Amino acid sequence: MNDVVYLYGFVPSDAPPPADVAGVGDAPVRLLKLGPVQAAVADLPAGVYGADAVEARLEDLDWVGEQGLAHERVVTWFADNAEILPARLFSLYSGEQALRDAVGARMDEVTTGLRALSGRREWNLKVAYDADELARHGSDVSPELKRLDDEIAAASPGRRYLLERRRGDLVKQEVTRAGRTLAHELLEGLRPHAADVRILPLAESEEQGTVTLNAALLVDRDAETALRTHAAELYARYTELGMIVSFSGPWAPYRFVDVYGDT
Repeated sequence: MNDVVYLYGFVPSDAPPPADVAGVGDAPVRLLKLGPVQAAVADLPAGVYGADAVEARLEDLDWVGEQGLAHERVVTWFADNAEILPARLFSLYSGEQALRDAVGARMDEVTTGLRALSGRREWNLKVAYDADELARHGSDVSPELKRLDDEIAAASPGRRYLLERRRGDLVKQEVTRAGRTLAHELLEGLRPHAADVRILPLAESEEQGTVTLNAALLVDRDAETALRTHAAELYARYTELGMIVSFSGPWAPYRFVDVYGDT
């Protein structure tokens, strides 16, 4: 049975091929010249990676996860060593000519997208909060709670009791508001280091919990050291208040391009 061509993405015309990187199906990665760019591809057996064969295994999450990791290894290699306009997982073509035909109609998009990513990688920021810990810092994170706490401290015993009851009703609302405000303050602190920022949707389960911000930052490579330093400073400051901060990268810039490829 003939092979199919698996597409990882598009890379500059002078990008080198990866050395000793295990991709999908452990097939070697090669570079296919497509006018002003190259396509990073591999030749895979159609019996395992043809459209019908892949479709039949999509419910096998362990298998799909293994393929995703292999795909990402190759994309990450190019993100670290050259540039890449990444393709989606399982971007498969019946042969080189099918890939050439598909890309030919979109070459301007490919070259423009690749140029926009030159020298840039993606960093991901996710921010949540510990409601109990944030509540313990209520006066530090909420002007309304600070005003009420000052009023409680100066009140007579009878009035203090009423004010403390009011505070109990207010604190949950203010913690939720403060969690969102602090998350966006943290992002705004990092924004000057980024060429672009995308606010990402929260999964339904996250919206019902404490995760309040999910964002991606597109960062020039020569700005990454300053970004990491500033992120570490902000991490220390915000986690002391009860914020839960996850900051990771660099990654291939998936959130800043249309990924290419059709099965």
